[in-house]
Amino acid sequence: MFTQEFLALDADRVARALARDGVFAIEDAVIPDAIAAMAADVAEYRDGFNRNGVTGAYYFQQYYLCHMLAVSRTFTRLITHPKIFEITERAIGPEYRLKALRYYETFGLHRMQWHTDNKTDREFATIPGVIFIVYISDVEDGEFQYIRGSHAWSGEKAYNDYSDAFVEDKLQDKILSFKGRAGTLVVYDTYGIHRAKPVPKAGFVRKSLFWQIDREIAKGEPLLLNPEFLESPDERTLRYLGFGLPSPYQRFPETGIRTIAVEQMPSQDRAYLEAELTKEVKLALAQKETALAEARQLIRDMPARDMAKMLLRRGVVALAPLLPAGLRQRLDK
Repeated sequence: MFTQEFLALDADRVARALARDGVFAIEDAVIPDAIAAMAADVAEYRDGFNRNGVTGAYYFQQYYLCHMLAVSRTFTRLITHPKIFEITERAIGPEYRLKALRYYETFGLHRMQWHTDNKTDREFATIPGVIFIVYISDVEDGEFQYIRGSHAWSGEKAYNDYSDAFVEDKLQDKILSFKGRAGTLVVYDTYGIHRAKPVPKAGFVRKSLFWQIDREIAKGEPLLLNPEFLESPDERTLRYLGFGLPSPYQRFPETGIRTIAVEQMPSQDRAYLEAELTKEVKLALAQKETALAEARQLIRDMPARDMAKMLLRRGVVALAPLLPAGLRQRLDK
């Protein structure tokens, strides 16, 4: 699961780095076999329209699988590991809950705004918390970036998003970039300003895991979980996962047919959708042609006086002088 180097890591050292800089990273934290297992789980449950099961979803230039607890035993063991609890407790205290989780891919041409994560699905929030990210692929570009020390003052602003111009003008010298091999783990304070570095290449993809933990016990995103993956869970683990607790937050992101590009669809789904759309378009065109033919026949069969009255009622007054004088007189009556 985790490497010996990570397991031997002093949790107090991590907590001190978070207090000072807002962020801490360690390469080779997760063993290659665990990375491979989670990647395989994602591939098995990746996507599918109208599938009676767990799948992921595309959100423009990103892909999300937010139900890793339902499809991956390895991921479940990873985020419920005692070492994760130890680091969390040192950083934010003994009371905490898993707020959200996801596997996600960030593609080239995606541009993420600088932002903080101390928020709910509706607004800015003053909720202390930490977020863990694990790279599932080697990251030489499009890496996670964090503004050193921004966690200490961003809460005074009471908003979450920051422009590129503001960061470049005020904070350029404080940008930390975290490239790394698959298995690299980054943990950061949710109050810190961060983003994924933009990559202007269409074929680029960065694969990562994300889970957020904070002190707001009473609220979280709803979770789908395979109970088989929990091996003798204790009370702390069940509370951490939100068992018996409200989960009113909207799962991020909100996706639908409008957030997926045609080229992102599986080939078999794309072919089926194109066939259905073609069939619907042909039917609509046929109905339109039938309606036009019926309208033309109706016009041909309509008496001249009725046609003139209809045109006048429609406001086609310019035609009135062209009508025979006798007909105009009768229409005026």
